Amino acid sequence: MKRFKISVVAIIVLLSTFLLSGITCAFHEGGEGYCEGCHTILGSPSNQDWSTDESSSAVPPTLILKGSDPSSTCLRCHAERSADHSVLSNDGSRFTPGGDFYWLQKTFSWSMEGLSYLSRADSHGHNIVALDYGLNPDGRLSQAPGGSYHSAALGCTSCHDPHAKTTGNGVDLGTTMVPSSYGEEPSTGTPPGTFRLLGGVGYAGGQLRSGVAFRSAAPIAEASSFGWAETDYNHTAYGSGMSEWCANCHGGFLNGSTGGVAGKHPAGKGAKISAEISNNYNSYVGTGDVSGSQTSAYLSLVPFEVDTASASLLDPSSSSGPGSGGDANVMCLTCHRAHASAFPSMGRWDFETSLMAESHPKAGDGGASGTDALHSYYGRNMIAEFGEKQRQLCNKCHLKD
Repeated sequence: MKRFKISVVAIIVLLSTFLLSGITCAFHEGGEGYCEGCHTILGSPSNQDWSTDESSSAVPPTLILKGSDPSSTCLRCHAERSADHSVLSNDGSRFTPGGDFYWLQKTFSWSMEGLSYLSRADSHGHNIVALDYGLNPDGRLSQAPGGSYHSAALGCTSCHDPHAKTTGNGVDLGTTMVPSSYGEEPSTGTPPGTFRLLGGVGYAGGQLRSGVAFRSAAPIAEASSFGWAETDYNHTAYGSGMSEWCANCHGGFLNGSTGGVAGKHPAGKGAKISAEISNNYNSYVGTGDVSGSQTSAYLSLVPFEVDTASASLLDPSSSSGPGSGGDANVMCLTCHRAHASAFPSMGRWDFETSLMAESHPKAGDGGASGTDALHSYYGRNMIAEFGEKQRQLCNKCHLKD
């Protein structure tokens, strides 16, 4: 009876680890997940341990992805409709910091003053190839803007290291690591992992790679382990290195890069937020309202990097704006989502309209579903919150409205 009670308790603990809401995705605890979670293993006798027996002359097992491609394999878990860790919904309701790949399946059209307009699905984000889920290569771009990574090779593992072998500053081929997304402390002698399992220096860009070797380390950032829906009070806190990491594939956009793309907004450690810009950010509440204060100025639609290499100093619940010391900086994710958004160029807001109330998608647009307008701004009613005359959110920093 005692053994039975212990077994029941053990089962309950295991089920709780995987099923309770709010718990960090247990599959990736300790770094990579268990092999059979992603692979079907063929040709291995049930009594053969291939990880320890190197003397066997039998043919080693074949590892086959459970999806038809790497991203389809990832989405077997990360497209679970009601799960916190889902990044692909059926209505744009996954308000994760990176965005919802749902928008890659949505093209919007409308007419205004006798002219026709189109917001193409493949302009809304990183067009990962996940054929099992109807996600195809970008139909407009053959390679990464500002870089050379081939669109046909783009997938989840282009950015995320599925086997967690990449440290922040190099590659470790012998140890799986604890990911550093939620402030976990690795055990003694274990190298620290990277935020969101992002590839570090030397990462080759995934199984479908096109000759890329990452030169910049994964960024320093931290997120809350409870609730993945982004708000002004529960959001990713960015420390440093985000733009530099993006530049592994988009080097032409990095501030101060050689051969950079002309006319693009500065981003990176060199794009410091001056005292004037900090004051603008902190005082700006909305068009016509500059009554804000630094302690409550943070807006999740316009995040920033605080310039620290220590994740322990980051607070995902902070509502504070940038300080006036000139340490904080603009990064790629200040204006863009990492995965996808409802807007062109995966913008956090619609870059192609003057007033936020005129953003598309909106009710009546071709291709728009009933909740698309609300979900495009993460459930925020922009007119109710900011008013009908609210202008572009560039003004959070530049105060030109």
